[in-house]
Amino acid sequence: MKCKAFLRFIRNTPQTKGVFQALLWAEPDQNTVCPWQLYKYRLNSKILLFLMMGFFVMARGDTGCCAGNRQIVGEDDFGRKIVLEKPPERIVLLSGTPVDLIYELGAGHMLVGVVDTIATSYPETCRRYPSILEKEGVGRFSAPNIEKIVSLAPDLIIPFASSESPGKYTTVFERRGLAYAAFVSVENVAFGIEQIKRMGSVLGKEKEGKALAHKIRTEVDTLSKKISSRIKDRPLVYYWWGTRNGTYGARTAINELIELAGGVNLAGQFDAQHMELSPEYVIARDPDVIVISYWKESQRDERVAALRKKPGFSGVKAVKNNRVHTIEGHSFHTTIRFAEVIQTLAEFIHPGVLGDSGYSGGLRP
Repeated sequence: MKCKAFLRFIRNTPQTKGVFQALLWAEPDQNTVCPWQLYKYRLNSKILLFLMMGFFVMARGDTGCCAGNRQIVGEDDFGRKIVLEKPPERIVLLSGTPVDLIYELGAGHMLVGVVDTIATSYPETCRRYPSILEKEGVGRFSAPNIEKIVSLAPDLIIPFASSESPGKYTTVFERRGLAYAAFVSVENVAFGIEQIKRMGSVLGKEKEGKALAHKIRTEVDTLSKKISSRIKDRPLVYYWWGTRNGTYGARTAINELIELAGGVNLAGQFDAQHMELSPEYVIARDPDVIVISYWKESQRDERVAALRKKPGFSGVKAVKNNRVHTIEGHSFHTTIRFAEVIQTLAEFIHPGVLGDSGYSGGLRP
């Protein structure tokens, strides 16, 4: 019935009537024509149906099928299927971690809103991508301004997410009919490589995502092979995040990057992410190298001085041998900088192991 209705429509529509008459005879009277004529009519009707369906699909190509308006289908880090009618053009970002990746995918211009504290929380990122400072502020990581976000008319929101949850405000976004895709700090290199591809797909940059993922994977593999072929031992490394007694266990990218750089993470034996180790435990393990993370430039010397003043640390090998170093904390949380991190850590752990091509900054005794 639908086919017959469609044929009647195109026979009587001015734009298609001529085409129909050119291809078909007038509809025969089943009581007066021979079976062969009736068969030819029905056959031609089916042919015309397919031709006209193709015609209408092509005619709509300028509104729904061109590259700029293609439907986007992807997944976020929680396995949620993300379906957008077209590539996003207005993105609100409630986390600082994905900034590097978004810009390296060529999508920085899509950002219309970021958290108010982006400049103070991620100064190195802002130095690398200064246009991020021109974006509208939409509140804090933990307390975004929902009304301000809505006023920016985003077609995609990237919330502040942990590995356990895509964020407590995602239910609000759902009630408001706002699309979101959650991405977390990477836990290992393989996860980070796949995250690049996922982000690329969601942003309509699938080709760029695959190319960037391949580039990072190649850089990391090349560096790790070069380092492993040149070292004879693996010094013990204590990574301190600069406050309390915090460090990172086995389920983190930091643990893997220390290993790829030719070291052993002092906390790597613990199946955990963020954790605290007592000063007594660290002193007893007597690490060869200590790496301290900082987020603001002013914290670098302050944190080194604070560690040296800790009771009992003056006798630790890393302190006695002046092998206490600092590194920008955000670099561990974005896959884009993994190769740079490996180079920097390798210089801390095995000075000169990569020669002239190896070291790219961050060393501070």
